[in-house]
Amino acid sequence: MAGIKSIALPIVGLGVIAAAVLAIPDARSLILGGNSFEGEMPPPQMRRLTEAQYRNTIADVFSDEITVVGRFEPEIRIDGLGAIGASQASISASGYEQYYGIAGSIADQVISADNWADYMPCSPSESAEFDRECASQIIEQYGEALFRRDLSSEDVEVWADAMHASMAQVGSFENAAGLVIEGMLSSPQFLFIIDGLEDDGRGDVRLTNHSIAARLSYFLWNSAPDEELLRAARAGELHSREGLETQVERMIASENLRLGSRAFYDDFLDLSRFSSLEKDRLIYPAFNQAVADDAHEQLMMFLDHHLIDNEAPYPSIFTAKETFLTRSLGMIYAVPVVPSEGWELVRFPEDDIRGGLLSHAGFTALHSHPGRSSATLRGIAVRQSLLCQTVAPAPAAVNFTVVQDVDNPEFRTARARLTQHRTDAACASCHRFIDPIGLSLENFDGAGMYRIREHGEMIDTSGEVDGIAYDDLPALENILANHEAATSCVVERLQYYATGRSNTEIDSYWNVELMRGFERSDYNFRELMATIARSEEFYAVSLPEAEGGEDLQQANIPTQERNS
Repeated sequence: MAGIKSIALPIVGLGVIAAAVLAIPDARSLILGGNSFEGEMPPPQMRRLTEAQYRNTIADVFSDEITVVGRFEPEIRIDGLGAIGASQASISASGYEQYYGIAGSIADQVISADNWADYMPCSPSESAEFDRECASQIIEQYGEALFRRDLSSEDVEVWADAMHASMAQVGSFENAAGLVIEGMLSSPQFLFIIDGLEDDGRGDVRLTNHSIAARLSYFLWNSAPDEELLRAARAGELHSREGLETQVERMIASENLRLGSRAFYDDFLDLSRFSSLEKDRLIYPAFNQAVADDAHEQLMMFLDHHLIDNEAPYPSIFTAKETFLTRSLGMIYAVPVVPSEGWELVRFPEDDIRGGLLSHAGFTALHSHPGRSSATLRGIAVRQSLLCQTVAPAPAAVNFTVVQDVDNPEFRTARARLTQHRTDAACASCHRFIDPIGLSLENFDGAGMYRIREHGEMIDTSGEVDGIAYDDLPALENILANHEAATSCVVERLQYYATGRSNTEIDSYWNVELMRGFERSDYNFRELMATIARSEEFYAVSLPEAEGGEDLQQANIPTQERNS
């Protein structure tokens, strides 16, 4: 809020979680009590909100009419996922300034004269007078929704006292309320999803109901818990199997599930790079920002259509023939699109090279250079993102001259240039691993447009993957659809995405069970999301250990008490 940045508001409850942890006996547990599975429990987490989660939360807590303008901290990707990076991310000083500015802008909109009645539960009798009852209602309403936890009466009093004290400087009750909203939105309790722990009554620890609600909601909906989920949390229903199952079923059936599935696709396939995707307009005049935006959205619609709407087996994304086009994408696909605006569902003939995920312009254009295609980038994308296989980085001081010289009359196709490049022994092993897959996509240029020749030479799309030879892209797609690594990869990545952590002992055992269930469901992705959401392992937590191997609670006990 302009002009009042210097007023300090309390960051209520920063020590609440630590204090709760220190007050709980040494134990390891999960939400439902007991240890019914193998492996050590993971410690509690703090996960920084992603930009999408921040925006979704503001839209759901306030409304989608509130504009969010500002620059967010850059994503950190660890082990192939931004979700894991978020659990290890901090906020820089400059980043916090940005968040603070965004918070002030949102607060200004919420408390404006035009919007006050829409967003506030009450109004003061006099603008110049402090109304503690109304202030408490505002703090209770938004404190729970934004902090994703119960506010104690002491919390409410601290915020209300600060709001009262600020009125002399900001001039009105409304401005003071805006300062509270700004303070909440710039608090670590909002900017991070923080696991809260409690004693389960049997000497073990577990997540609080509100922390279960937050973990569940940000996984399935990529946003804050809605009022029904908060009600269940307040009622203590999420610690029972029946209560949790009721919420999982409701949320899986909701249209909001698309927010969760799309957030996963974005992370899984690293589609955030669309925001900076550029092509050389002289080489690809049909490719512009509208095409890039539509290509991104097309991938989302394609995956949701098959995996969420039709609940088709996950491997079908490699061979499916139905997708969506706009007029601008129609130029890339050379397919007439009837609607001048919006999307049209199209089905390619069975013998058409188009259809599966790999043939989508969004995939081929994203994994290309600005002025040329790249068999290497495409091969790496398939190996790393879709098969979860490791590709070694290129050695230092590698000479890429032959590969980059697309006008070399001696090596007219990408296959010829890469074959020559592989004569360098330092490059041969990796390129034999990744190039055959990428070369099978060479019928699509750097913008994703179909071609059969490069510089007059016929393009050869045959190859071999993991010992299996094939003639063309459709044959490769069939191989990938039946590749065990493709299904195990999506299970592993969704599991890591949901928990925000890489493989731990408990995750190894859990992964086996998830994979078995995925097979039994005929690789139903929607059911996989539900299975994770209702799994005990998803909510498993233990007390973190202090240095020297002691847990935090034990480390806080005086020496004489520990030795008694």
